[in-house]
Amino acid sequence: MPGQSPNGPRLLVPSIVMLGVLACGGEGGPAGGEGVEGFILPSAEGVALEPQAVSFFGEPLFAAEDTAGVIARADSAFLESPENVDLLIATGRVRRNFFQYRQAIQIYTRAIEMAPDDWRPYRYRGHRHISVREFDKAVNDLEKAKDLAPLNWDVSYHLGLAYFLEGRHSDAAEEYLRCLGLSEDPDAISAQSEDFRSCSQNAQDPGSRVAMTEWAVRAAARSGRDARVAELLESIPADLEIGENLPYYHDLLFYKGLKTADELLGPGPDAPYRKETVGFGVANWLIVQGDTVGAVGLLEELVQDTHWPGFGRIAAEAELYRLSGE
Repeated sequence: MPGQSPNGPRLLVPSIVMLGVLACGGEGGPAGGEGVEGFILPSAEGVALEPQAVSFFGEPLFAAEDTAGVIARADSAFLESPENVDLLIATGRVRRNFFQYRQAIQIYTRAIEMAPDDWRPYRYRGHRHISVREFDKAVNDLEKAKDLAPLNWDVSYHLGLAYFLEGRHSDAAEEYLRCLGLSEDPDAISAQSEDFRSCSQNAQDPGSRVAMTEWAVRAAARSGRDARVAELLESIPADLEIGENLPYYHDLLFYKGLKTADELLGPGPDAPYRKETVGFGVANWLIVQGDTVGAVGLLEELVQDTHWPGFGRIAAEAELYRLSGE
């Protein structure tokens, strides 16, 4: 049942006891390989038998088996150099391809113990907490990551998302606008590298700019900042050439009145994106426009999307849960 936070309803995710963490390779579970100081990598075997999480409406959410041995290869590389935090993080990141998020969380926790001043494991663990519907833990991790890497685009993007999912729309808007405001910042420009995507990418990369702006519009609209919404939409041209994050661009064109809801919600089987991505933008806009009935109908459809880690589906679950008053 939802409680209350200062900025809106706070969501508590229904859970199956321990979510099968022990059976998925937690302490006492099947061992992977032993690293530094006795740390045991969580096993990748049998993880599809226990849920990684439970949706807001009681659906168990499962991982996939790695039948190609990708995880085993990453684990082996780490075990050859068990004090290398980069290789440890790599074992966590590869698990995302198989929705093995509980195991990744364990790994990032160990990485934090090894390198407490490294922003990366906080950022990645925060993302994985979003995946398993633990938004409060995601906020805690991503705020820590922001303290360590305030110029990082990915940290800001996921922190804003975690705020939004908790119903803290004003905080989400502030975070997105903060990073957008650093687009031309000299320090952000200097920080940009192959291994560090800084907020300067909002000026240099159309895909980054569109994704950040689209979530900023969502959050600003929900927090009643109509003037800011207008400014953000004005900043996005109607003829922007974009490859990555096309669904977010189409949502922005919809907000600008240049695309219709029907165009976004009926893209056809060959569309370059999933309906849940653009669909939540439409549902959120309907809420802003006061069409709660229309929004609920669309959200009910989006929560059935089979890609359960998708941000659109996660946001749809959280929003529908609030609106249904459960």
